[in-house]
Amino acid sequence: MKTSLVLTTINKTNQNIKNISLNSKKIKWDLIIIGDKKSPKNFKLKYGKYFSYNQQKKLNLSFAKKCPANNYARKNIGYLISIIKKNKIIVETDDDNFPKKKFFSKKKIIHKVNTIQNKNWINIYDLFVDKKNKGKIWPRGLPLTEINKNKIRINKKKNDQVFYLQQGVCEKNPDVDAIYRLLNKKIDIKFKNFKIDLGKSISTFNSQNTIWFDEIFPLMYLPVTCPMRCTDILRSLIAQKILYNDKKKILFFGTTMFQNRNLHNLNSDFEQEIPMYLNNHKIYELLKKIKLKEKKENYFENLIICYEAIIKANFISRQELKFLKLWIKDLKKII
Repeated sequence: MKTSLVLTTINKTNQNIKNISLNSKKIKWDLIIIGDKKSPKNFKLKYGKYFSYNQQKKLNLSFAKKCPANNYARKNIGYLISIIKKNKIIVETDDDNFPKKKFFSKKKIIHKVNTIQNKNWINIYDLFVDKKNKGKIWPRGLPLTEINKNKIRINKKKNDQVFYLQQGVCEKNPDVDAIYRLLNKKIDIKFKNFKIDLGKSISTFNSQNTIWFDEIFPLMYLPVTCPMRCTDILRSLIAQKILYNDKKKILFFGTTMFQNRNLHNLNSDFEQEIPMYLNNHKIYELLKKIKLKEKKENYFENLIICYEAIIKANFISRQELKFLKLWIKDLKKII
């Protein structure tokens, strides 16, 4: 299937981006890099297409014209460009995530795996670390009350299963919240090479190493009006609700990537993440009660229903609906 790789950056062309460009060229992936107002004006790329802020505004995309500057959700524009270019698989990452060689392997939709049997929140990292680290590290977005609450139960039989959404864990300096980082000054985590069906359990996932197949492209939408540290996490909760309603599965796998994290202000990260600490558990409890229609032709309507419920509960700004409807308008035009 035709595949694209999407990332955003406000930095100059670093060695990681050069390597991503070279490897994308070797396997003929469309490489799409979305800049922003803060990005350097002289950004250069040997292979792939870089879209500056001004170039994005000139695209025939309603969302690109209205999405605020200096906002991580401009990554949505990269998804739309990928779909316009007829890609059937979209892989996404960030500019400080370093792919291993197997990251660029052919993406399979069917995997033979065990299934998690829990039907509540789990700490997915417990399956990817050794015994001494279990319960001591958790993914960004996991409610703090759930870190050590539920022991993960796995069925014994491996089955061939279809996964339209696949999330890779990112080792060395993995995706954790600011609380973990403030408590652990040195982070160097090794994850297991392992894959598992999430089953009906609940886990947040990010946008660092995520594979999306065209069946579920509408669910890629990153909300615009929430803090940057929360946007992919909120997306994960909504996508999970819609996928489970449609009897679709989510794969977690390790590990094809490691992170050498860009410089961050941890106090600022913590401040941005406060809505996530306070609300993620409440948001998913709210989503569980919502009745949705099955099948992909209802994904647009289901997205609006989910966001309307979250807005009504005052978890996110009413302005979000404006951006979501622009995303839907563009997608309907190009799919």
